[in-house]
Amino acid sequence: MPGVLTRLVSAFAIKFAQYYYSSLAGLYILWRWFRTGGGALRLKQREMPRKLIDNYNHKYILLPSGVNMHYVEAAITGDPTAPLMVMVHGYPEFWYSWRFQIEHFKDRYRVVAIDQRGYGDSSKPPNITDYSITLLAKDVDDLIHGLDGSSLWVCLLKLLFTGYDNAVVLGHDWGGAVTWKLALHYPQSVHRLIMCNCPHPAAFSSLLSKNKAQQSNSWYMLFFQTPRIPEAAVSADDFLMFEKAFWGKYGLTNKENFTVEDMEAWKCTFSKPDCLRSAINYYRCSYQHPDKGKIKEKCVVKTLILWGDNDKFLLKEGATMSKEWCDDATLHFIPGASHWVQQDEPKLVNEHIDNFLQS
Repeated sequence: MPGVLTRLVSAFAIKFAQYYYSSLAGLYILWRWFRTGGGALRLKQREMPRKLIDNYNHKYILLPSGVNMHYVEAAITGDPTAPLMVMVHGYPEFWYSWRFQIEHFKDRYRVVAIDQRGYGDSSKPPNITDYSITLLAKDVDDLIHGLDGSSLWVCLLKLLFTGYDNAVVLGHDWGGAVTWKLALHYPQSVHRLIMCNCPHPAAFSSLLSKNKAQQSNSWYMLFFQTPRIPEAAVSADDFLMFEKAFWGKYGLTNKENFTVEDMEAWKCTFSKPDCLRSAINYYRCSYQHPDKGKIKEKCVVKTLILWGDNDKFLLKEGATMSKEWCDDATLHFIPGASHWVQQDEPKLVNEHIDNFLQS
């Protein structure tokens, strides 16, 4: 009986928190709607900054799931037979969050930065269950094995060449959760794993269930369970929430790394039909339809964990606990860097990755 009562109290507290945050957001949206005559909720018509179009090769791959995945490569690359490096973004981001890494590694790797399903110019399936972490990890695995060799001599000498055996995989935030899953379920597809500010699923599950500070930091996950209101709150006042997320107290320490033009690219991307809804559905699916697969598995892939120690969303304990869930992991804290570590301290992040890949 005490166990049942505890679960009921916990469930009530979670629902109360969800409705509390949703009510506050709803009142804010209503107030802004009245103050601006509805203008605060209207999305502006905008175009993607030219540098995101001209400086990169935009491509698509149709995955076995039916998802048409958009990905980007540098416009000018080095050796076309170079090993594959795949970069997987988090929320609220898209392929461009890896711009500093694309530029740095393009001469030594075939660098592919993806828009995950639901984001940017990739397909946006309509159902919440379309965004299960199992499906998201399978997307990345299918991408790795589905990309062609992109080299004429490879095609001539290996007529049966249909993709890569594995890749160096980088993940951040939600992209980190997806790539942890990829490494746990498809270790043969991951040559090296590089994790930026995202804990191993077992570590995060433990923190979220037991640590009051992490529970408090993760309040938005409960808020996102409410239909429609989160989308309206995020997009209100021309995506003011994005400006606070990247330029405010939760944002980059080195704010010069996130320019006005970069912010315009973010707003343009999330103004695309259904993009914001699909992105938030990641949270809805993980909460409403939790993964039934094992999460308490050790990662056997050689792993580098990079962690901005000024992360306002995820505790540093998640990094140290994650190392314990790996057979072979190296951990580096990036002093003063925010949650957006690969954008905040790109030079130091790239240096650590270089050393790791060369070791």
